[in-house]
Order: sequence, then structure tokens, then C-alpha cells
Amino acid sequence: MSYDILTKYFKNTLQNTCIVTVFYLIFVSTKRDNKMEYTAKQIENAKANYNAMLVERTVESYEPQYIGWNTAEQRCEYHNRIVAEIKAGNKELEKEWKLFFLKEEVKADQKQAERKAKLTANKEASADILAPIKSAKKLVEFGKWLNTSGNQFRKEHFSKKYTQASVNAFLQTI
Repeated sequence: MSYDILTKYFKNTLQNTCIVTVFYLIFVSTKRDNKMEYTAKQIENAKANYNAMLVERTVESYEPQYIGWNTAEQRCEYHNRIVAEIKAGNKELEKEWKLFFLKEEVKADQKQAERKAKLTANKEASADILAPIKSAKKLVEFGKWLNTSGNQFRKEHFSKKYTQASVNAFLQTI
């Protein structure tokens, strides 16, 4: 990851040059301190989220009918104060928020990887249990049967953690 990759995602204007420089400084400091590396997609998503946050909000954007007028007004004032400080040139606050959005992207990617690993582990653990269905070449029908509303084993379809009881119940329906 280098300065060149970061400049790819930002137009080369004076304002965006500052953004690229700050993202690069954040990247270098976190890489040095935390050994973190960010993908281009993480940087792109963090930039989009950061730029979306830099919009001044109104009280109505916090839906006061659900949270109350006072709460919405407080949230609006807090958000707009942060935006005003960043636009006024508070580099420390700007860096803090950019780093926040980068960390959120990393957390989201880690959570997705954990979910994927858990499903894979569940599939591998259930391979022996599914052997009779695979030998009967009824795996697709088993998946459809599991995903039927009202099926007591339906959650197995989503978790991929199959039980012998569900396999036996399906084999009895054939």
C-alpha cells in the first residue's frame, strides 16, 4: 500500500490532496503502530462514509417523531459541531474520524470473514451426517425441504449445522 494507490481513489484537487495525505499518514502510522494494512476497497468505503458524514444535518434528519425533538436537536448540534470543526481545519479531529471509518471497515471485513469461516466449519463438520443424502443424490431436495416454512429443522438450512435427526426425518419423507 502506498501513496500512489491512495491517490487513485481521490481526485487531484487541493482539498482532496489534503485528504489523501491524511489517509496516507493514518495508514503509515497505523501500519507502524498496529501492523494494519488496508485494502483498496476498505479505503474507498471509508472515504465514502467519511464524506457522507461531512454533510450538515437538520433536526428532521434524525426523525424527531421517533426519538423526540430534544434528542434529535442535541444529536444534530453535536454532529454539525464536529462537521464545522473539521471544515474549519481541525486536522486532529479529521484524522480521528477518518481512522474511525477505516477501523469500522476492518471490523466489518473481519466479521464477514468470521461468518464465512463458521459456515465452512459447520459444512465440514456435517459432511459425515449428509453422506446418506449425498449417496441418494437428494441434496438439492434436502435443501428445499429444510427451507420449507414450518419445518422444525429450518434453522439448519441457514447455519449449515445439520443434525442426524433432520437427515433421518428427510429420509423418511422420501
